[in-house]
Amino acid sequence: MPAVLVLLLSGTWLLSGALVTGTDPLIVAVGRTAVCCLVLTAVAASSTSGRADLRRAAARPGTVWLLGLLGFAGYAAGTLLAIPRVGTSLTNLVVALMPCASVAVGALFFGERSGARKAAGAALACAAAAGYAALGADAGDLDAIGLLLVAAATVAFAVYGFLYRNRLSGLPPPAVLPVLLAAATCLLLPMSLPALIAHPPTLAATGGIVVLGAVVYAPAYLVQHRLILLRGPVFTAAVQLAVPFTVRLGDWALDTAPAPSPAELLLLAVCCAGIALVTVRPVRSSEPVASEG
Repeated sequence: MPAVLVLLLSGTWLLSGALVTGTDPLIVAVGRTAVCCLVLTAVAASSTSGRADLRRAAARPGTVWLLGLLGFAGYAAGTLLAIPRVGTSLTNLVVALMPCASVAVGALFFGERSGARKAAGAALACAAAAGYAALGADAGDLDAIGLLLVAAATVAFAVYGFLYRNRLSGLPPPAVLPVLLAAATCLLLPMSLPALIAHPPTLAATGGIVVLGAVVYAPAYLVQHRLILLRGPVFTAAVQLAVPFTVRLGDWALDTAPAPSPAELLLLAVCCAGIALVTVRPVRSSEPVASEG
């Protein structure tokens, strides 16, 4: 499941990055969110139990609007608006701090203690991912507003992961996600309306947004939220650090970029070591300890 999540999220970055070069980022955000919502709603509504779960999720409006803002509308708007200001590399650099943000948010606000091993692994993986992003960053891209936007989005999603697990863990993700995405669409639509009226997306961009929401984001969200419930927000955030490296290796495999440099390979190895510290459970000896004396 972690490997599937990494592959799907790699696809979201590649396609989103291509779309925002010619289409307003907020149009991409609201479009992919709305399409993903429609697809997942259709899946959930296809069964009696799914319809019942949808009604149960919708019966918690306060939680729905809060999580829709933090995990979807806020995160999508913050990251996509940051890309044109600071570039994809710097945006990835800040997003790479998600595991550390999750460790801090969990400890400060949710009484969650990750332990020294996980905290060290998260810090190591974050440092490697940030170093990798810095290799492709341009100092001329520095923009205070852009950095603030992506930093706020990163913290918002870290908070979202814990709130989602604490408040909606009793409902299956296929029923919760359509409701949260519907709230997020309502929040994003007013922000994107001026751009939609002034510069509506082309037919090709519209097709790309539909593919992004239906084919890539819908399964990615399902896998991501199942992992949050099963293994927690810190685990899920750590797994996602492999995404930038996967995109880089994919570009090389497709012959759209040169082979990774020694520095990139070293940072990949360090990042994988950090992810392993967070995600791989230590083997505990099952042999009984002999009593003394």
